[in-house]
Amino acid sequence: MRWLFSLLFNRVVFITLGIVALLLAVWYLGPLFAFADWRPLEPVVVRLWVMGIILLLVALRILVHYWKSRRVNGMLLNAIAGMRAEKAPVGPSDAAIEALHSNFEQALLKLKKVRFGTQEQGWWARMRQKYVYQIPWYVFIGAPGSGKTTALVNSGLRFPLADEFGKESIKGVGGTRNCDWWFSDETVLLDTAGRYTTHESDASADKAEWEGFLRLLKKFRPRQPLNGAILTVSVPDLLAASEEDRARHAARLRARLNELYESLGIAFPVYVLITKADLLGGFNEYFAGLSKEERAQVWGLTLPYQPDAVLDGKALGKQLEQEMDLLSRRLFDGLPDLMLDEHDTGRRARAYALPQHFANLSPLISQLLQDVFAEHRFAQTAMLRGVYFTSGTQEGTPFDRVLGVLGRSLGYDARVALQSSPSTGKSFFLQDLLRKVIFPEAHLAGRNRRAERRERLLSLAGHSAVVLALLLAIGAWALSFNNNTRYIDLVDQRTDRLQGRMQALAKSEGDSLLELIPILNDLNGLAAGPDFPASEPPLNYTYGLYQGGKLDAVAQESYRSALEQALLPRIVRRLEYLLRNTPDDNLELSYEVLKAYLMLNDPKHYDGVALEAFIQLEWERSLPPSVTRDQRDQLYSHLHTLLGDHPVVSPYPLDEELVKQKREQLASFSLAHRAYSRLKRRLMDGSLGDFTVAEAGGPQSSLVFTRASGKPLTEGIPGLFTYNGYHQVFLPETRSILGMLESEENWVLGRVAQPAQQQAEQLVEGTTQRDIKRLYLHEYVRLWEEYLADIRLIESQSMAQSIETARILSAPDSPIAQFLRSVARETTLLRVENKQQDDDQYSLVGQAKRRVRSAATDLERVIGPSNMTRREGSAEQLERIVDDRFEPIRRLTTADGGTAPIQTVLRMFNDMYMSLSSTDVALRSGGASTQLNVPQTEALTRIRAEAAHLPMPLRTMLEALADSSTSQAVGSVRRTLGGELDSSVGAFCRKAIRGRYPFQRSSSQDVTLADFSRLFAPGGMMDQFYRDHLAAMTDMSGGTWVLRQPGGVQVPLTSFQRAARIRDVFFPSGGRTPELAFEFRVLEMDASITQLTFDFDGQIFRYAHGPQIPQRVNWPGPRGSNQVRLELAESSAPSAYLVKTGPWALMRLFDEGESRNVSGPEKFVSTLMIQGKKVVLEVTASSVQNPFRLGELASFSCPSRI
Repeated sequence: MRWLFSLLFNRVVFITLGIVALLLAVWYLGPLFAFADWRPLEPVVVRLWVMGIILLLVALRILVHYWKSRRVNGMLLNAIAGMRAEKAPVGPSDAAIEALHSNFEQALLKLKKVRFGTQEQGWWARMRQKYVYQIPWYVFIGAPGSGKTTALVNSGLRFPLADEFGKESIKGVGGTRNCDWWFSDETVLLDTAGRYTTHESDASADKAEWEGFLRLLKKFRPRQPLNGAILTVSVPDLLAASEEDRARHAARLRARLNELYESLGIAFPVYVLITKADLLGGFNEYFAGLSKEERAQVWGLTLPYQPDAVLDGKALGKQLEQEMDLLSRRLFDGLPDLMLDEHDTGRRARAYALPQHFANLSPLISQLLQDVFAEHRFAQTAMLRGVYFTSGTQEGTPFDRVLGVLGRSLGYDARVALQSSPSTGKSFFLQDLLRKVIFPEAHLAGRNRRAERRERLLSLAGHSAVVLALLLAIGAWALSFNNNTRYIDLVDQRTDRLQGRMQALAKSEGDSLLELIPILNDLNGLAAGPDFPASEPPLNYTYGLYQGGKLDAVAQESYRSALEQALLPRIVRRLEYLLRNTPDDNLELSYEVLKAYLMLNDPKHYDGVALEAFIQLEWERSLPPSVTRDQRDQLYSHLHTLLGDHPVVSPYPLDEELVKQKREQLASFSLAHRAYSRLKRRLMDGSLGDFTVAEAGGPQSSLVFTRASGKPLTEGIPGLFTYNGYHQVFLPETRSILGMLESEENWVLGRVAQPAQQQAEQLVEGTTQRDIKRLYLHEYVRLWEEYLADIRLIESQSMAQSIETARILSAPDSPIAQFLRSVARETTLLRVENKQQDDDQYSLVGQAKRRVRSAATDLERVIGPSNMTRREGSAEQLERIVDDRFEPIRRLTTADGGTAPIQTVLRMFNDMYMSLSSTDVALRSGGASTQLNVPQTEALTRIRAEAAHLPMPLRTMLEALADSSTSQAVGSVRRTLGGELDSSVGAFCRKAIRGRYPFQRSSSQDVTLADFSRLFAPGGMMDQFYRDHLAAMTDMSGGTWVLRQPGGVQVPLTSFQRAARIRDVFFPSGGRTPELAFEFRVLEMDASITQLTFDFDGQIFRYAHGPQIPQRVNWPGPRGSNQVRLELAESSAPSAYLVKTGPWALMRLFDEGESRNVSGPEKFVSTLMIQGKKVVLEVTASSVQNPFRLGELASFSCPSRI
């Protein structure tokens, strides 16, 4: 599978597949490209030419690449040759650089022909082979003799060049003089001379050679000069060197790494190889039993990959010490098995010492690596990947620091104990390290971004200049073809999905319109693209290939057909349903439904605009509230498409019987009813401004008025039902509406048309117009009565607001006066033309005439009208229906030779304003704070009496303002008293008793007797405040004291009721000091007690298992010590005591015991434990109001308001 994976993701395969796809696109898709009617790629010859040009361009690209590679290689060799010719060997450094160039030239000449890769056979393996520039490059850095070259020789890697030049030609087995290039199947390994690292032989020359080496790397591999660096440090360099030498060596290694970073401009991983590990004492003996595969494995540690992490010296050292400790522990763990397997005593001893030698080596390695890789403020920190231990050849004398120290302490040379190890020719821990650890991480190295960017831009510019035009054209066509193919497939899929749904809808005649919305939307957008309408395709769908126009034409035909097959039948069925079920009294709806139904069956009278408007109105009325606005808009859009273009005909035959029934039903109603309904619908278009209290009452109306229905003040009487609406709109339009309705009714109601002159005479001579007027005037009255009943004064929330309302209403520009005058004008439809008529109409004589006329009318209804009445009936003024109904308001606002009565009402509001202001001043000054019952003032009483004779809405306004004012006055008194109560009684009460005993039984603080008496004694703060302010208004008839208020509202006085109970219990004689009286007797005590002595504040009682005689106690006692003392005397033990002190010591005594109730509320039994001895007492209070069990103490709370 690996070869298949490599094949699929190979760059050459991708390019080949792309070229093949391009050729196939030209051959198969070329004929589809068209510019108008011209198809340039339709002829076979043209397509062959285009394909030939593409292949020629590809071949040209390959040749240019091959030529460019050869040219670059030639330029490279020429540059090196020029460097050799120009530079004269003036010093050892120049000679060394020449040696470097010589080696490099030999490598380049060979690399021009050699390709590297796997050892597999076959064409695919050859395709995967890479040039030397494509495989990873690593550099070995280390001091002379540190084992760099030896590690490479024994690494187990395959070096193709060794087959041609021989292994001996690879310099460095006995020390690398200049630089050797090792080309394996997997990497290029640069083996630098050790003096490049240390600069010991000739510092300036070594530095120049090192910098020359870096320039070569950067020049020949500019994008990624290196994939990593392998740092070699030998065991002798660590063990044999002094601490100062190791520090200098670390500084040199760090300097070489910094030079690599700075010169190459990239970050790369660094792998540290501790070479010559076989020189650790016991190495050969410890690992002698390893197989070849085991020797190939890795021995060392790999650090976590953290490219951006920077460790300081301590952190790095700690991490290395932990890892090295694990390695050392593993060596120790292997000793038991090794000792059992090794029979030679000497070898066993040497193997046993290896873990100790390794442990001694670990600190040296850790310190060295800290110096090399730790964070430094003046240099780049290298990326340490791991530390690994290797052995290439086993030569030399091992180091044994343990024996060395022991020998120096014993005075003999320990070197005699160790012998030089014979060379085994085996490598330890090298092969897997390179192949499985280092080489697979070649991608971790960074790249020279500047070189990559330059190469990428040059390549892009060269390719773009050759194929840009062709790629753009072919790409655009291919993209458009692909988009249109997907677009057509999308439309096909939509069509398939819609076919079944349309067939089901065609068979269904359900009433639900919502089920049509998704289908009609899909049909209307059938030809729409994925994210664009069919008429506005994106550019990548065009280039002569767009098929949306054709698809949309077909889709719109299907959409229109669906409207007629699905939506139209439902509309017709809905109209038939309405014809059958519309209430008989809804003339307008019945008429419009019949008219719409007939339009869909008679194209001659079809009016698409009127029909669409009616159906929209009907949908608005009938659709459920859950239907969203978006769904409604979609339905209206489909309806407009159905009805707007041309007349449509119902798919069902006309239901003659249903039409006949509805015509007969409509004919049963007078023309006046139908005409008035049509007239009102036509004239209620908002062209006339509405009458509103906000406008009629002036700018201050919003401060005093509101509507009981919650509607805004800016909404009022429609303009049609005002004086101007009647005279300027209703009367002129009545005749024209009647004529139009008569003409339309001929085909709606199926009547035979009459000559226009005959119709006009009927309208003039008949009663139709008067009947229409009568209907209008009765609705005029109804609307105004409902509107006036809806007007209210704003409910006042405070006394100040009531005062302000009364002030505004009593002002000369009073909103109530302006409003009522406007109402009188709008409800007076008959206005006199001269003063004489005015006087006659509104005088006493005029009023008497109206009463006589009304009585005569009633008599005519009983005995029938006279001939004179019949002749003069048409002259009757129907406008009096409105005028007479609102005559009280007109009289109120009209000045009949004097002052209008409305001025008297304004004075009443002024009196109310003055009364409320006086009450408010009294409350603010504290004059009303001593009583809660605020008496009704004379002005408020008179206003209530006179308001009963005023017309609506004035009567309710006056009564509401008077009632709210009284309630607010009482409320103000309550707030004033509440403030006084809180500042005097409440503040002291909270300070005196809150959190104190006996009100909080768990408290250790007592209420002082003085504070208790001041608060609860007769005439105390609670009692005195109640007597002065609340007693007269308190209702004690129920279980809870309540405060009576106007309006029947009751306020509980719980705190004062509880305070009275406390007063009665603790101050029974009416004094100023609390007192308690009770009797007690001993019911039981332990047998060991010889005598029990009670001391109740100087009242001493003794009991010694005698008769249980009750003893009376008064508190406080004669001593005045506020102390209770119980003493137990025993024959064999010292006396025991129970002592309670404080003003409430007596109650604390019984609280400490375990109490239980007995026969009555005045008795209880208390069990006391005195140092483990039990004493049981029966306590009887002097009253059933037991002070020891008084619940009011625990439930009492200080009053803060009323």
